[in-house]
Amino acid sequence: MILLSIFVGINARKIEYSGILWFLVSVIYSPLASLYLLASLPNKNLEKRRKQEMLLLQKQLAQRRYAPTGSSSEISRQTISDDPTIRS
Repeated sequence: MILLSIFVGINARKIEYSGILWFLVSVIYSPLASLYLLASLPNKNLEKRRKQEMLLLQKQLAQRRYAPTGSSSEISRQTISDDPTIRS
């Protein structure tokens, strides 16, 4: 039971939660139930990385002046097949 609780604590630290708190909860309650609950929580590392990447993409779009100006964007009615065909 203690080994499973240590495993829960280690995994909690990997996804940016308090390892000591999760270790204590798993010792008091149940290691398997705690591991199941921990697996259902979002990974804080991934959320942080997604926010950084989104800010980077927005910055790059703003530099290229392709940033969306409003909540809806105009979609062209012309498709690729509407372009004239060049025959040689």
